[in-house]
Amino acid sequence: MLIEPVALSDFFLSFFTAASIILLATLYAALFAWGKASGRRSLGIAAWLCYLALLVCVAIFSYVNHFSGYWLALSLLMALGYGWMPRFIWRLCAATHQPDHHHPHQPGGHHE
Repeated sequence: MLIEPVALSDFFLSFFTAASIILLATLYAALFAWGKASGRRSLGIAAWLCYLALLVCVAIFSYVNHFSGYWLALSLLMALGYGWMPRFIWRLCAATHQPDHHHPHQPGGHHE
């Protein structure tokens, strides 16, 4: 439960970690997709390093903001769930762009 507000001395740290969470989440998804599209393993490793840094920022953010109980569990579930999202989105995109899913006689479709 969120009981006490952020101390004024921790405000900058709270702001910095929140901004870092957004930046690292974006970088993680971009590097993951770029690594999958190009087949470069180094980009996949860089994506996982960004995700680890994201977890550290979530831990610091939760500590500084005095998260406990429900709020701590929610922030942990969100961080862990986000680790799987680029994988699920990649699989969805790969599955929907397979040649088997193309139906040439769909209404409104172009015939070649």
